Amino acid sequence: MNTNFDLKNCSWKKETTKILPKHDLYFGSPINSPTAGLPIGDGDTGSLLWFEKDGLHININKCDLWSDSTNLSEYYCSGKEEDLTCIKHGGELVFKFNSPIFDYFYQKEFETRLSLSDATVYINSKTPFSAFSASAFSSALFGVSALKVSMETVEAETAQISLSRWGSRTFWRWYSKQKFAPEIGLEGTFSYAEGNRLYITQDIGTVKFCLGLCLDSVSNTNSSVRVNSHESRILFDSADNLDFTLFYTVKTGSTLEEAKINCSKALDNAVNYGFDKLYLQHRSEWESFWNKSHISISDDYLENLYYIYLYIMNSESRGTYPPHFTSGLWGFEHDYIPWVYYFHYNMQHMYAPLGASGHNELAKNYYEMRMNGLKAAKLYAENVKHKKGAFVHDVTDRYGRGADYDSLNCTPGAQIVMQMWHQWIYTGDMDFLNNCILPYMRGITEFYLDMFEKCDDGKYHIYNTTMYEGHQPTDDTLTDIVMVKALFSVYKDYAPDCLKDKITDVLNNLPETLVQPLSEYDWDGNVFSFGIGKGRKPVGDKTVYAGGLRNGKPVRVMYGDSKMSVYGFPDIELSPLYPAGILGLKDKGTVEFDRMTNQISLHNMPGENGQGSMHWNMIPIYLARMGMAEDLLKAQRGTIDLYQSFCNGFNAEEGQSGCKVPLQSSEWNNVINVETNLYTKVPDEIYTHFDFETIPILAQSVNESLLQSHEGLIRICPAIMKENSISFSLFAENGFKVSAEISEDSYLITVESLRGETLFLKLPEYSDISKLHAYRKVANEIDFSNVDVNIFLKGREEVFCFDTLAGDIFLLSSENVEKFEYEPQKEELPNSEMKECGKSCLGSPTLLK
Repeated sequence: MNTNFDLKNCSWKKETTKILPKHDLYFGSPINSPTAGLPIGDGDTGSLLWFEKDGLHININKCDLWSDSTNLSEYYCSGKEEDLTCIKHGGELVFKFNSPIFDYFYQKEFETRLSLSDATVYINSKTPFSAFSASAFSSALFGVSALKVSMETVEAETAQISLSRWGSRTFWRWYSKQKFAPEIGLEGTFSYAEGNRLYITQDIGTVKFCLGLCLDSVSNTNSSVRVNSHESRILFDSADNLDFTLFYTVKTGSTLEEAKINCSKALDNAVNYGFDKLYLQHRSEWESFWNKSHISISDDYLENLYYIYLYIMNSESRGTYPPHFTSGLWGFEHDYIPWVYYFHYNMQHMYAPLGASGHNELAKNYYEMRMNGLKAAKLYAENVKHKKGAFVHDVTDRYGRGADYDSLNCTPGAQIVMQMWHQWIYTGDMDFLNNCILPYMRGITEFYLDMFEKCDDGKYHIYNTTMYEGHQPTDDTLTDIVMVKALFSVYKDYAPDCLKDKITDVLNNLPETLVQPLSEYDWDGNVFSFGIGKGRKPVGDKTVYAGGLRNGKPVRVMYGDSKMSVYGFPDIELSPLYPAGILGLKDKGTVEFDRMTNQISLHNMPGENGQGSMHWNMIPIYLARMGMAEDLLKAQRGTIDLYQSFCNGFNAEEGQSGCKVPLQSSEWNNVINVETNLYTKVPDEIYTHFDFETIPILAQSVNESLLQSHEGLIRICPAIMKENSISFSLFAENGFKVSAEISEDSYLITVESLRGETLFLKLPEYSDISKLHAYRKVANEIDFSNVDVNIFLKGREEVFCFDTLAGDIFLLSSENVEKFEYEPQKEELPNSEMKECGKSCLGSPTLLK
């Protein structure tokens, strides 16, 4: 058996950085639009690089440039356009020429590449009148980005670099409302030109910041000029060649003067360190990041998006505040940011895949923000809901203050804290458990205990809540019932004595989940008429779930015939599977599992006949959790085809400025002036933005197809087709790292115990257990030795069980170790083509030659 596992040294020799070159984002021709922009970031500051015909544009943002509302409420956030707590953009850097050196018409050669392994953009362009090359990266060492340029022209060019900032309205109201006040956002800007440096300072209230650049290593003379309060420029003397290095950054301070000093110091540090040395340190840091985990699957395009997801997260999620789910640090339309606030369901997807990838550190700022908002959530519960504990609105600002309208959706708090809980199971961080998770759990638990009422039937019922957002209120709402089961099942072991008995009583006396028989809108009496299961027979008792009671009658939200489905947030009836996680593969063979199989069978297959629901639809996660491998592959590809709108890997929901051909924008939005109630038409193009919701869902579905551990049991390849060869190195809950190479007829799996927990393990369903060879290397010992395999009944399943010590490594193989042949890993060649998946693509095609 050929393998990347080096038995002699008891370690895997597979490096992610050797896989990544084949996933470089390759542009073989220029696209003159920011929607084809390439993102770089140091985790705190992000830049989007793109081409216009006559220059290189770089939009610069930072995660903590917050303009705070003057609203004094401790639990409500403002809903006024001019008084929002919202993130603002930093500014724009433009390197501009007299001639159209990036115009498609004149390219003799063109290659721009986002190299994932070293997080660097490389640019090469040749026209009849110019040759241009550059490289750019964002270094976390000083929080400074670097750009190195070399250029030759046939005729002398008078190039210039400009640094500008033009603030604006946020245009946040769902594309259909705005306040007509074009002056909003323009105040407080001041620009400076100081020799080879340009600065812009900006006062946005609570935060003061400075954007600055320094020109270094210049090959010919230049001068700087202040154009106006919003822009300054560096002008180069006319020349036929130009070589320079440029550093830029954004820094905050308690005053504008302090922000400018901080900015200047960071630039000094970068200049003194030097471009080459800074690049080597930057590359080393990214190598450490990448080589912590890896995946290799049969679908190259999906694998590419998986790594783009991790690249984006590490580029924008290491600062003080989490990035917003739309555009993040890559916005390019002034201060425009749709929805402005943190919408819980949209945000949570970004963090779900991090545990398995081993990068929980990238969720730290999100959970800190949520914990810091617990005080506001408690005040909201007290003053709006008139209940104990904490109520987390599904729409909050950075302080946790809820939107200025009441919400009957009670689930966000439970969903947030259970996501925290699962992160803790990966890390075992006791400070995180004691100082964040348990206080948050108590607040949410006390609220729910006050919401449930014990009635004459001896059951605890909950009244007048909604199934997520966009629905009419129901009683015994499914989403509340399942999240309470998940939350209380965990918290009962940690709760103070004053709550334990009540928690246990509620858990033991919750109402049964509501079920309904399949209807004529689902099947023809023999097989399903719609959805993923079209043509298949229902299973079990031919029932599905209901979302709640209205007027004492069960209400269904989703039907096979989507025309009958109730408008609002989708997938209510799938909530026991995810996010609650109280139902899964452990329940296979039960009536509940059969019911969920019927439920998921009614769901549209994304992309099939143009169908879908929302770009944050989680059908790939559901299918992975159910072990439905064949359907999962179709859903992943359909999701990409339907929602991955932009050629840099970002998505946007179609019909909301997410057109797949970004330059063809002839749509108009009917927009109402909130003060006059008069309508006008606004071009759809100005609402163009990125979303970052589809790609994390795809990444999580990949993780869960390869490795599941949320049921206290490590499942290897629970949703992988037998004929698909895969390899991975991922993390599992309870402190295990699992690495594997698996094909149709062989497998080699290692499990490293990081904390000494008991290991419960299940091999792929198609694995031949009779060929199993098991070995163990005890911590601090050199070699593996044979180990007995214990079969343990966990719930309804027979699984392998091993007692472990921290540092132990278990090796499970379909062959005797004596047949292992170590095969050194080959480094992949850099990608040199546009990739396509249905109507979606990554990169752009090579020029006609």
